[in-house]
Amino acid sequence: MDFLHRNEVLIIQQLQKDYQAYYNFLNFISNVGDPRNIFFIYFPLWFQLNQTVGTKMIRVAVIGDWFNLIFKWHAGGRGL
Repeated sequence: MDFLHRNEVLIIQQLQKDYQAYYNFLNFISNVGDPRNIFFIYFPLWFQLNQTVGTKMIRVAVIGDWFNLIFKWHAGGRGL
């Protein structure tokens, strides 16, 4: 972990350089998996098709978002 903290800028630069060819794909996946889409698109659609699946999906989204907030808070408040 100390290695990552000491060299995080170098690692980020290396990742940006090595994965530049995948920018469009990674950006698309990021947009598809955006929590906003889960609440406004995927949940209503799946809830109409199958209430059990829709309910499980919204539970996972809420719990995942909550854990994300807690982990960011625990990491020093960055990103809040």
